[in-house]
Amino acid sequence: MKACLAAITAIMAVALPVHAQDLDPLLDDAGVTGAILIQRVSDGREWSGGAERLDERFIPASTFKIPNSLILLQSGTVSGPQDALAWDGTERSFAAWNQDQTFAEAFQRSTVWAYQHWTRQLGHEAMKTHMASLGYGNGDIGDAPLVDRFWLAGPLAISAREQIGFLSRLHAADLPFDEDVMASVIAMMAQASGDSWTLHGKTGWRVGGETDIGWYVGWLDHDGDTWLFALNIDMPDPASQVSLRASIVETALGLVSGWSR
Repeated sequence: MKACLAAITAIMAVALPVHAQDLDPLLDDAGVTGAILIQRVSDGREWSGGAERLDERFIPASTFKIPNSLILLQSGTVSGPQDALAWDGTERSFAAWNQDQTFAEAFQRSTVWAYQHWTRQLGHEAMKTHMASLGYGNGDIGDAPLVDRFWLAGPLAISAREQIGFLSRLHAADLPFDEDVMASVIAMMAQASGDSWTLHGKTGWRVGGETDIGWYVGWLDHDGDTWLFALNIDMPDPASQVSLRASIVETALGLVSGWSR
């Protein structure tokens, strides 16, 4: 599949050079239904695929760990990236979850039980107050019993376009959080780096419902500019499709920015 995506990138680079706007061929080549939006920070130019799905809201799953981390740090519920939480002893499906977790490790491993623990500590009313000031998707966290799962099963929902709007404000440090809090979360989002580039992001996987939904959101700093990105795709066969989240986005970033790992 990666070879196919590389081939379509090469074809598009020839057929649609500087003026390329349409990323639908990347979704088609990967054989998925989804939406992808890339926005260049310096001039606001956008590249997209998925048409009206760009504005369709979906449950954010673990991409909500970005705003949730901001809220947990700002509130003092978690003291910092190295704040540790002891494993509760319950065996779960991912081996990396079955151990003690620092806050940064829980973010990078998408350790659901740890974030549920911290969010219960924060409490429903405090979360509701923070979310009201954030402008994140529909902002709906439901009633108190949903405090530890509203981002996993709803009612919270957000579109790819709204993800870009939120990320642009985080990148610009224009959110209602302390600067050091935003800097800490941005540092936890760092996934890879090389000469003149750093990739920040967070994946998400909404399990349940008729079809699983895969997310990948973040930004690429490259050669003095930044490209924000948000992708969501249907994953009727998650085992074979979960890796497509990153490969589609990285292919698209290469196409529009000239970046490669």
